[in-house]
Amino acid sequence: MKLTSALLIIGLFFIISAQTPIFNSPVNIYAGASPIDVGYYGSPFYYDWDGDGTKDLIVGQYSSGKVRFYKNTGTDTNPVFGSFSYLQADGVDISVYAA
Repeated sequence: MKLTSALLIIGLFFIISAQTPIFNSPVNIYAGASPIDVGYYGSPFYYDWDGDGTKDLIVGQYSSGKVRFYKNTGTDTNPVFGSFSYLQADGVDISVYAA
C-alpha cells in the first residue's frame, strides 16, 4: 500500500510539473544550392559515418526505403553537404521498408 501511494505521488508530481515542449521553426538543410528533399517522412541522422571527425548526414527515404549519405565537407558547426550517394551492402543499395 505504501509503495502504491509513493508511486502515485511521484506520478502526480511529474504530471503537474510537466511543461509543453517549445520547438524552433523548421529549417531546410542544403546540398549545394538546393534544399535536400527525400519526399515525405524523411528520417535524418547526423553522425560521423566515414570516421573523418566531422558529422555527416544520413537520411532514410520512406517511399523507396533507401538510405542517402551526404558527406560533410565543412565542420560540425558549419556543415557543407554536396551530392548524395546511397548506402550499400555488397554493392547493392540498402533498402529498409516500413512494415
